[in-house]
Amino acid sequence: MILGILLWGLLASLIETNRQHLEDEARVDADMLSSTYARQISHTIGELDHITALLKSYWESSQGRFRLEQIGEQVNFIDPTLVGISISNQDGVIVSSTLSNAVGMSVVDRGYFQHHAANAASTLHIGIPLTGRFNDAEIVTFTRRLNREDGEFGGVITASTGTPFLAASANKSTLGATGVLALIGQDGILRAAKVGNDIDSLLRPSVITREMLAAGPTYNDLGRRGWFADGVLRYLASKPVPGYPLHVVVGLGQSDVLEPLRDAQATYIKIGIGGSCVLALFAVAATVMSLRLAWRRHREDIVRHTYRVATEGANEGFYMWRPVYGRSDEVSDYELVDCNERGAELYGSRRPQILGRRLTSLYNGDMLERLLETAGHVMQHGYHEDEFETSSLSLVTPAWIHRRFVRAEDGIAVTLRDISERKRLETEKDRMAEQDSLTSLPNRHWLAGYLPAALSRAEAGGGILAVLFVDLDKFKSINDSWGHTTGDLLLQAVVARLRGVLRPSDRITRFGGDEFIVLLEGVARDADAAEVAHRISTALEEPFQIGQRECQVGASIGISLFPKDGSDAETLIRNADIAMYTVKSGNRGHYRFFDQEFYARIQLRRETEAELVLALEQDQFVIHYQPRVDARSGTLLGLEALVRWQHPTRGLVYPGDFVPIAEGSGLILQLGAMVMDKVCAQLAQWREEGLHAVPVSVNASARQFNEGSVDDVLAMHVRRHGLPPSLIEIELTESIMLSNAGQVFDQLTALHAMGVSVHLDDFGTGYSSLSILHKLDVDVLKVDRAFTAQLGTGREGQILFKAIISMAKALDMRVVAEGVEDVEQLTLLQQLGCDEVQGYLVSRPLPAAEVRHFLRPGISLLAAATAAE
Repeated sequence: MILGILLWGLLASLIETNRQHLEDEARVDADMLSSTYARQISHTIGELDHITALLKSYWESSQGRFRLEQIGEQVNFIDPTLVGISISNQDGVIVSSTLSNAVGMSVVDRGYFQHHAANAASTLHIGIPLTGRFNDAEIVTFTRRLNREDGEFGGVITASTGTPFLAASANKSTLGATGVLALIGQDGILRAAKVGNDIDSLLRPSVITREMLAAGPTYNDLGRRGWFADGVLRYLASKPVPGYPLHVVVGLGQSDVLEPLRDAQATYIKIGIGGSCVLALFAVAATVMSLRLAWRRHREDIVRHTYRVATEGANEGFYMWRPVYGRSDEVSDYELVDCNERGAELYGSRRPQILGRRLTSLYNGDMLERLLETAGHVMQHGYHEDEFETSSLSLVTPAWIHRRFVRAEDGIAVTLRDISERKRLETEKDRMAEQDSLTSLPNRHWLAGYLPAALSRAEAGGGILAVLFVDLDKFKSINDSWGHTTGDLLLQAVVARLRGVLRPSDRITRFGGDEFIVLLEGVARDADAAEVAHRISTALEEPFQIGQRECQVGASIGISLFPKDGSDAETLIRNADIAMYTVKSGNRGHYRFFDQEFYARIQLRRETEAELVLALEQDQFVIHYQPRVDARSGTLLGLEALVRWQHPTRGLVYPGDFVPIAEGSGLILQLGAMVMDKVCAQLAQWREEGLHAVPVSVNASARQFNEGSVDDVLAMHVRRHGLPPSLIEIELTESIMLSNAGQVFDQLTALHAMGVSVHLDDFGTGYSSLSILHKLDVDVLKVDRAFTAQLGTGREGQILFKAIISMAKALDMRVVAEGVEDVEQLTLLQQLGCDEVQGYLVSRPLPAAEVRHFLRPGISLLAAATAAE
């Protein structure tokens, strides 16, 4: 009876040990699978990220005229049966798509469209699951905002896909029949879900519950009851998706994990029943003495048999070590009293040959000391587990071993498992994560880990570290013209040539696309980095022979130095990029060191742009007015509106300091509309006060005309303030004709139809020809102050001015001389037949309150000016 109880206890213990082993392996497998799927999904989304970024670049560089049909097979899209690509305009209408019958469909009701319309960010946006409009399949959208040339919203690039694409690598062979793979956003919403080989619904999941989604993103051990609608308990592990606001959850079903245990349990039960029956029969037939002797032998046989059944079929090596005591009753050694055949194989031996050996006969030196120390720890605390890489001197043949020590009464049970293949796979995955697949160079991820350590070494040694940002010139045109295959071969040839001009200790990294980072450690002086940059530039200027084609690229190189240009990796790379940008903006194919002054100018421009946004929100702008009078009578004929920025700390800022920045950033559209509104409001106020309101000219920029909105904005504001359109005049410059000439002509025609006078400002400094001047059909020609300043300095100035006036008269235009500052200039202008004058002789630009006294009939502004002169 006692032996039967011991037998069943041992069987129960073995079953529990197997159970724990299977559960531990399940936890490790779930963790490894979640890491693997996280990297795979990161790569999958990265492809969509790259495609949408590429299409965004095509669309914006074509100013919105790009269509997917234009590029044909030049771009290797993902399988169109799994991913649909669409381009929708700012009105939410799909204008181009890889999906049949999608063009013309509206997506304005889609959440991702509303998101991009309200947010200026150009990063990839991962949408929530939707029901597709073509096959009722559930889709997830990956979108980017499209910006027009002025930075305003221009539409959306959409890549739509579903679980079959996002979780293609997950199946029953890796997850098991009840295993779950889920891709969950930081918002707690499913983006992909699979149960074994079956795809689960994202909108109405049949297995994953809201409780499970709400518990994320960190899951450990068995999921709670109620997390899965099918009632299956699963061993869970979660990993974030690198670079994206998502995490992967892998759950291995408990029934799948413990399936091997059922067969073992049935075997153990049969052994237990057989052993119990033998014991019962032997007890009945034997005498008390023979029963005692036979029972002892039988117990030993049963224990050995049970142990052998449990261990011989396993992949692990099992060992029993018994302590050997010295004279002072202290453990001096351990003897191997039992092991299975697998355990003997791990030592490169056979079981009979290794039994009875002691640790001191198998090991020596540091290894023996560490093993004795570990055994002592196990005897004291009962348990120890670790993984280690074996050395060339080790008796154990595998490269990596997982060890588990458990104290068993007065001995130690040891389990060894060969994990060399798992470690090899993990190492290979880590290597692939840090290596560019095309060029075999380290990638950006590797650089992020390596560069801080290199900076620490440079700081400790007091040396210089140089970061070279190498950007290939003309690579995009080659890639677009001859295809990605040629582009890939060209990149490989570039890398080979780079390696040929660098030292073995120099590091090259593919930073992205056609950009490379070269790290130079142990640089003695700045000139050394310049010499390397020169070698690279010279090497890449030589043509490349790619198949039957000869490719000419070259490179622009920016250089930053540690510690002079930055003390951390991010700063050094950014400053090298800035230095490279200065090369691109000048003569390509050269190199340049980082210049703090240039960076400061960039920063000042960015700060000014940010302050302009705030200034528009807080209405920090005021309007000054400068009179324009008849050249002979001095009668006030009009006013020119000039905007000033009343900066809270810098005081009054003039247009030359902020209008170019507003023009470049697109804020000029908002600023121009604000100026138009303020001028119309002021004219309305003067009329209400009974003053003699004269026309006010407002400057319009090229960007306002290119947007096609000048006539619409003017019409809106004069209608809002109840003004006749003739009280507003539009001033434009000659440079406005450099692009979109047809659109400019259409708007000028509309302005004339409204009764609005058009002035050509700063004549003589731009790019117009006589034919364009005739086509513009302007009413007033304002001659630039540079020509007015030449009057009185020589006969050439008068001849030139007379020619301008004659040309204007022939085209039925009035002539205004700008910048008139003295009576001599006025007299010459009167003699030459100039119609109107404007300048400090008449009046400087004044605030609205100081212009009021001019707005009375019968006043000659020239009389007072000439008298004062």
